[in-house]
Amino acid sequence: MRHFFKLGLVSAAVLGSQMTLANDFWSQDRQWLLGDWGGERQQLEKQGYKFTASIMSQAATNLDGGYNDSNTLENAGQLTLGANFDLSKIAGWEDTTAAIMITKRDGNSLTLERIKDPRSTTLGNTQEIYGRGKIWRLTQAWVKKGFNDNTVQFKIGRMGMSDDFNSSQCEFQNLLLCGGQLGKSIGSIWYNWPVGLWGTNVKYQFAPEWTLGLGVYEVNPDNVKTQSNSDGFNLDMNNVKGATIPVELAWKPKLAMFNGLPGEYKVGALYSTADANDVGTVSKVHDSKHSFWINTQQQLTQHNDNAKRGLFVSFNGVVNDKATTMVESTQQLALWYKGPFDSRPNDSIGFGLANYVVNKRVRDRQIATNESRGYYEYDDLASNYVPIQHDELNVELNYTYQWSPAVMLRPNIQYIHQPAGVKEVDDAWVAGLSMRLNF
Repeated sequence: MRHFFKLGLVSAAVLGSQMTLANDFWSQDRQWLLGDWGGERQQLEKQGYKFTASIMSQAATNLDGGYNDSNTLENAGQLTLGANFDLSKIAGWEDTTAAIMITKRDGNSLTLERIKDPRSTTLGNTQEIYGRGKIWRLTQAWVKKGFNDNTVQFKIGRMGMSDDFNSSQCEFQNLLLCGGQLGKSIGSIWYNWPVGLWGTNVKYQFAPEWTLGLGVYEVNPDNVKTQSNSDGFNLDMNNVKGATIPVELAWKPKLAMFNGLPGEYKVGALYSTADANDVGTVSKVHDSKHSFWINTQQQLTQHNDNAKRGLFVSFNGVVNDKATTMVESTQQLALWYKGPFDSRPNDSIGFGLANYVVNKRVRDRQIATNESRGYYEYDDLASNYVPIQHDELNVELNYTYQWSPAVMLRPNIQYIHQPAGVKEVDDAWVAGLSMRLNF
């Protein structure tokens, strides 16, 4: 709660100060809350320097159900500070860009506080920006160089893996409905935002609609340490356990069956050389692990002549290595309509479902562990009882109110079936509110 009110006070102070400084503060085409710095900001962009700063807040309250139905409100927050550099303009390096991004997360998770059985491993989360520690992190620090009219692009530095592979849109507050799925099911080797790690990748556009990508990223558990801010800026490779190697084929057609509207279809696979524990046998260790995925997104309709308005659909699926992964597979289906009203052309309505399937071998091990301790039925009082985990289904309906490029509000309703996959925990209803301010 205190983080929620702190964020509200900061936002109110900024908004209030801007009202006194700019008559057009409430303009719906206002790009940044702090304005254009007297024209300097756009001038810097023309010279190759682009600066970004934003605050994201995600509040959630439990309406009914969950492990603990005592009502509470929890808020998670994220501060992002970044800069992009067009080095062709700055230094004359043709087709070369660079970026740096620093993030700070704070707040609490309603899922951890109320929704799931605290003895069970977390699957979903009602606030997607919660996680990976309440510390400052160097999330990005990379350079990208294009060759042959940018049909080949080479990138190297510190980055998140889903920046370039298994990436997907994020129109939701629920974690399982937001972005790529690999980091939420194999988080020990696949690191999403805000974690940055050493890596490199190359993308080759071998035809107008086709691109092939290949990457190599370190597997280093030091990257996800959360004890202090220094962990978020640890750049050494002293504890590297191996490499994760993803490959992805992307197709960006304009299909006649959808009236020539754009879409993107991706299939990919990864191989990790790091040792991985067997999920069913404590003593067994594998020398690798693998996963496969599909990401699809298609615009289905267009509103009159405005290509930015219309109905969009996406489907994301992941199949993981059963020997080493707790989450056997994931399926995510989302629909959103951009510009639902002529008076609100930049708003959108979203509806999504995401299902996470727990590996049967994990359940067998959980059952065996309980039986060895003398438990044969669910016991919500025994601290050493291991809840048996099955599937978890997350559903969200939301409305995105895009007042301007600088201000976004997203009220939402979420439904969680079998929180953390535990059948004995009541299905939960959650009300949420996301807010993003671009400064």
